[in-house]
Amino acid sequence: MTLKKIAIIPARAGSKGLPNKNILMLLDKPLMAYSIEAAINSGCFERVIVSTDSLEYKTIAEQYGAEVILRDEELASDSATSFMVIEDVLNKVVGYDYFVLLQPTSPFRNAEHIQQATEQFELQSQMNFLASVCESHKSADLIKPIDEDLSLKHFDLDFSNYRRQNSKEYTPNGAIFIGRNQAYLNKKHFFGADSLAFIMNKADSVDIDDKLDFELAIFLQIQKNKKQILFNTIHNRIAEKQEKMKLSTDITLIGHSIFDYWNIEILNNKTVNNLGIAGISSKEYIDFILNRNLLGEVGNTVLLFAGTNDLVIEGWQPQDSVSWVTKISQYLMRLNHNVQIKLLSVPPVRGRIDRSNTTIKSLNQSLKKLSTEISQLEWIELSPSFYDEFGNLPANFTYDGLHFSKEAYQQLELELSQKLS
Repeated sequence: MTLKKIAIIPARAGSKGLPNKNILMLLDKPLMAYSIEAAINSGCFERVIVSTDSLEYKTIAEQYGAEVILRDEELASDSATSFMVIEDVLNKVVGYDYFVLLQPTSPFRNAEHIQQATEQFELQSQMNFLASVCESHKSADLIKPIDEDLSLKHFDLDFSNYRRQNSKEYTPNGAIFIGRNQAYLNKKHFFGADSLAFIMNKADSVDIDDKLDFELAIFLQIQKNKKQILFNTIHNRIAEKQEKMKLSTDITLIGHSIFDYWNIEILNNKTVNNLGIAGISSKEYIDFILNRNLLGEVGNTVLLFAGTNDLVIEGWQPQDSVSWVTKISQYLMRLNHNVQIKLLSVPPVRGRIDRSNTTIKSLNQSLKKLSTEISQLEWIELSPSFYDEFGNLPANFTYDGLHFSKEAYQQLELELSQKLS
């Protein structure tokens, strides 16, 4: 049975900590628009309702597709509780099984989160509530009050020997609350044994309370926009190289930016077709190129660079890259039965926060093992020239800690010429 549900987005105008925060512009749209769009795009709700005390907020909410309930005067003050606001909506909007409270101060809770949370809730028919949480990076043992005397008398642990508990601790993040209508009106809150936890990651759990929170949200939204720009750039680069994907040359280069940025046409007197795509991961190479049958020809020798961009995929493990490289290799062998694939080791990085040399070392061990399991796959280990005394990419081999300099490309060409001779 499909349960009928509504979304409630409370948006009071009188915020003291950050005035009018619900309609401040988070880059290209007001803060509360993110929650309205997430609710509408989720496709979960019969109605998406903004409860507000402001005609200005009402106008903005309606512009983004929500319907609006204007609060009575007694619900517009600081003393009005969340329960009172929700009760007001539920008394005016009847005939629904449950509601989802979406606070506008959680802009990174998106349509997918809402879909997942409602699905999780509906699978647990014995539960009356759900609340989103994220892992706390501060143990409850470290959070204590401080009285007017400013003494640390409540911090009674020996913190010099303190160790975090093995079990994870969580805190509500304010992004999603679900309640069955009558159960909520009776209980007046969302927590307890009859409530589910919906776990979200830290970045998506940002809850805006003050100016610093808002500035963090701006930074995170810029990063999200960069991901979309990168996605578009990858597809544009694929389109630019689509004709080259039909060519047959002696050597084919497949991989990411380290190949794409390499200006090489001849290697060991053999012609080179450079099909590297800047910014692409191994999985995306499969999804965007191979699965669409854009690659029509490869030479008898393929140089394959994999892994560098795989590391930044959320939840990635070395076995993921092993699986993707296996699929790429199988595709190439079907395309050219005589192909010999030379899998290059992933080079180290230098001072990058997004990629760890320890992780790269683990990935290389996994990829090297894979090369022993596929007859047409040969492992090529980059020489110690690509490592400084501390295991980093040498300073003169990179301009940003990741991509190769002219000197690095010269060394790469020298080593591959020797390997392919």
